Amino acid sequence: MNGHDFFFGLLMIFLISAPIYIFRYWKKENNLSALDIIKIIWRKFHLFFIVILWMFISDLIIPLNKNHGIDFNSERQKLGIPIIEKDWVLSTSESSQFETYWWKPEPRFGHFKKVIKYGILNIKSETDYYMNETNTGIYVCSIYDFGNKNFEYFIEKPNDKLISKTESGRLKFEKPTRIEKIDLSEFEQFIQDTIEIKTSH
Repeated sequence: MNGHDFFFGLLMIFLISAPIYIFRYWKKENNLSALDIIKIIWRKFHLFFIVILWMFISDLIIPLNKNHGIDFNSERQKLGIPIIEKDWVLSTSESSQFETYWWKPEPRFGHFKKVIKYGILNIKSETDYYMNETNTGIYVCSIYDFGNKNFEYFIEKPNDKLISKTESGRLKFEKPTRIEKIDLSEFEQFIQDTIEIKTSH
């Protein structure tokens, strides 16, 4: 559940609960003024209001620094991080408060996706995904950690063994893909193969 869902969940609880309390006090005393009702609601729900206000404000201002779009490309070049091309599209449906997804337009071969992760104060990491035409089910990615200031490389491919057996003999269902850590030379070889396939067409 993301922050927006939780916020709207709290709001719905309030919208259901508040009229019940108002009706209850209204039945007790028919001479309640609008100010009296507001005071009753505040007395019963002030903590609830504070939580909702905090969530609304934090959703607007946290992370404090989230300016890592195309205008951050000059910094990426200094750090050796792949840039976001001008025709790439920000995916609002996948992005959230602490994650931003950028996609290359179709056809999506070569460098095709970037995921930027944020902490409360600033950026945490950028993950760049690559694939080629001949191995569409296989991806490699580079992850730059802004805290450690280093790269890690991974390959994701279909899992040939979807069902395995445990030591006790029970069947175990594996994930449809498996992710393995690779070294820089393996990563660069995949990228080079992708470039060669692209230039041969």
